[in-house]
Amino acid sequence: MAKKIKIVVESVEQNVTIPAIPLSAAAAILKVVLWGSQYVPAQSRDETVQILLDNREAILQFVQTSVKELKECEPFRLVEVESGPNRVLIDILG
Repeated sequence: MAKKIKIVVESVEQNVTIPAIPLSAAAAILKVVLWGSQYVPAQSRDETVQILLDNREAILQFVQTSVKELKECEPFRLVEVESGPNRVLIDILG
Protein backbone atom coordinates (compact mmCIF):
# COMPACT_ATOMS: atom_id res chain seq x y z
CA MET A 1 0.00 0.00 0.00
CA ALA A 2 1.25 3.46 -0.88
CA LYS A 3 1.80 5.75 2.07
CA LYS A 4 4.25 8.49 1.07
CA ILE A 5 5.19 10.84 -1.75
CA LYS A 6 8.74 11.89 -2.66
CA ILE A 7 9.62 14.64 -5.13
CA VAL A 8 13.00 15.20 -6.79
CA VAL A 9 13.81 18.11 -9.12
CA GLU A 10 17.23 18.04 -10.75
CA SER A 11 18.61 20.89 -12.82
CA VAL A 12 21.96 22.35 -13.76
CA GLU A 13 21.45 25.27 -11.37
CA GLN A 14 20.08 23.41 -8.37
CA ASN A 15 18.75 20.07 -7.17
CA VAL A 16 15.78 19.95 -4.83
CA THR A 17 14.69 16.80 -3.01
CA ILE A 18 11.56 16.82 -0.89
CA PRO A 19 11.96 13.81 1.36
CA ALA A 20 9.22 11.20 1.51
CA ILE A 21 6.27 12.53 3.49
CA PRO A 22 2.93 10.87 4.20
CA LEU A 23 0.32 11.43 1.52
CA SER A 24 -2.08 12.83 4.12
CA ALA A 25 0.57 15.34 5.27
CA ALA A 26 1.15 16.45 1.66
CA ALA A 27 -2.61 16.98 1.26
CA ALA A 28 -2.72 18.97 4.51
CA ILE A 29 0.20 21.15 3.40
CA LEU A 30 -1.56 21.85 0.10
CA LYS A 31 -4.74 22.75 1.99
CA VAL A 32 -2.81 25.30 4.09
CA VAL A 33 -1.12 26.75 0.99
CA LEU A 34 -4.44 27.12 -0.81
CA TRP A 35 -6.04 28.65 2.28
CA GLY A 36 -3.16 31.13 2.56
CA SER A 37 -3.40 32.09 -1.12
CA GLN A 38 -6.47 34.19 -0.30
CA TYR A 39 -4.16 36.62 1.52
CA VAL A 40 -2.11 37.45 -1.57
CA PRO A 41 -2.87 41.14 -2.19
CA ALA A 42 -5.14 41.67 -5.20
CA GLN A 43 -2.55 43.81 -6.99
CA SER A 44 0.04 41.00 -6.63
CA ARG A 45 -2.17 38.20 -7.97
CA ASP A 46 -1.16 36.85 -11.31
CA GLU A 47 -3.32 34.57 -13.44
CA THR A 48 -2.06 31.43 -11.67
CA VAL A 49 -2.95 32.68 -8.19
CA GLN A 50 -6.40 33.72 -9.39
CA ILE A 51 -7.00 30.28 -10.92
CA LEU A 52 -6.05 28.68 -7.58
CA LEU A 53 -8.40 30.98 -5.70
CA ASP A 54 -11.28 30.40 -8.10
CA ASN A 55 -10.90 26.62 -7.98
CA ARG A 56 -9.75 26.02 -4.42
CA GLU A 57 -12.61 23.70 -3.41
CA ALA A 58 -12.36 21.61 -6.59
CA ILE A 59 -8.59 21.29 -6.16
CA LEU A 60 -8.95 20.15 -2.56
CA GLN A 61 -11.64 17.62 -3.47
CA PHE A 62 -9.44 16.27 -6.27
CA VAL A 63 -6.43 15.96 -3.94
CA GLN A 64 -8.46 14.22 -1.23
CA THR A 65 -9.87 11.74 -3.75
CA SER A 66 -6.41 11.17 -5.26
CA VAL A 67 -4.85 10.49 -1.85
CA LYS A 68 -7.59 7.99 -1.05
CA GLU A 69 -7.03 6.19 -4.37
CA LEU A 70 -3.21 6.29 -4.11
CA LYS A 71 -3.27 4.71 -0.65
CA GLU A 72 -4.83 1.61 -2.20
CA CYS A 73 -2.04 1.26 -4.80
CA GLU A 74 1.32 -0.45 -4.66
CA PRO A 75 4.33 1.93 -4.77
CA PHE A 76 5.09 3.34 -8.25
CA ARG A 77 6.67 6.26 -10.11
CA LEU A 78 3.91 8.79 -10.76
CA VAL A 79 5.94 11.30 -12.82
CA GLU A 80 9.22 11.15 -14.70
CA VAL A 81 9.89 14.14 -16.94
CA GLU A 82 13.19 15.00 -18.58
CA SER A 83 13.89 18.15 -20.55
CA GLY A 84 17.52 18.53 -21.53
CA PRO A 85 19.58 18.34 -18.35
CA ASN A 86 16.51 18.89 -16.13
CA ARG A 87 14.52 16.10 -14.56
CA VAL A 88 11.47 15.81 -12.27
CA LEU A 89 10.59 12.61 -10.43
CA ILE A 90 7.55 12.03 -8.25
CA ASP A 91 7.42 8.65 -6.53
CA ILE A 92 4.62 7.12 -4.54
CA LEU A 93 6.29 4.99 -1.86
CA GLY A 94 5.14 2.26 0.51
